[in-house]
Amino acid sequence: MFISLSMLVWAALASSLSAYFYLESAAHAKQIAETQKSLDKMMTAYDTSMSRHNMLQREYSMLYGSYSFPFGANFTQLMKPLGSLIGSLEGNYSTILAEQEDLSRAYDALEEGYQEVCGKGSEITREDFGVILSGLYELLDLVTLRELAVAISEAVTLEADICLDYGNGTVEWHNETVVSAGYSLFQLTQEVAVIDEDDYDFYAWTKPGHIIVNTINGEEAYSAPDFSEGWSWMWYYWDDANQDWVSGMVGCDAWMVESGGVYKWVFEHWSFP
Repeated sequence: MFISLSMLVWAALASSLSAYFYLESAAHAKQIAETQKSLDKMMTAYDTSMSRHNMLQREYSMLYGSYSFPFGANFTQLMKPLGSLIGSLEGNYSTILAEQEDLSRAYDALEEGYQEVCGKGSEITREDFGVILSGLYELLDLVTLRELAVAISEAVTLEADICLDYGNGTVEWHNETVVSAGYSLFQLTQEVAVIDEDDYDFYAWTKPGHIIVNTINGEEAYSAPDFSEGWSWMWYYWDDANQDWVSGMVGCDAWMVESGGVYKWVFEHWSFP
């Protein structure tokens, strides 16, 4: 009887284990299939993005050749193909330009600069042309990278910690904030705080990065009438190697968030002697 009972228990256990491993195997296979689908989608998006980038890069190279070897070049005549290339950039990257406000403003600044140079008529110089051409090249690279980041983000996310220090004793920590891979510090900050379009300035001529944040959650930067002192939002990142906070020396829209990264915004008082 004990032998029979043992055999029944063993059979039940074996049957349960078989069912368990079958379900685990099925779930694992499904997970692998979903991951592969995400990777295939990401690679398709990558190929499409790089194809557009290479097409525009070829057109840019032709213009750059005329710019680099300007023997007898008429830069007024070259403005028309430059304008066509700027329009092609907008047409090929309309989605990412519409979705990411800082890219949209960068494009608007490029278009305004182009129209301003066109207004000079026959007085367009090599330097005038070069400024717009250089801006176009930088924006082309940036929108391509951002578009690839969006594609990657569908398969990859990361976590980061971010602190908001209001300078009056109030400190907010938003730990393990989940964002898409490829997010900038500006985008990470927008995930945890209210930053409207009027809450930051966009400077087209600064690099790297164009954005200076003036207001976070209604706390607005200000300065004395003679600019001798004031309060401003400054950002920092935590340096694990040196165990210290490091001041951000670029625009927050140019700093890419790292997995496990720790960041801080501080509302700081400043003054000039």
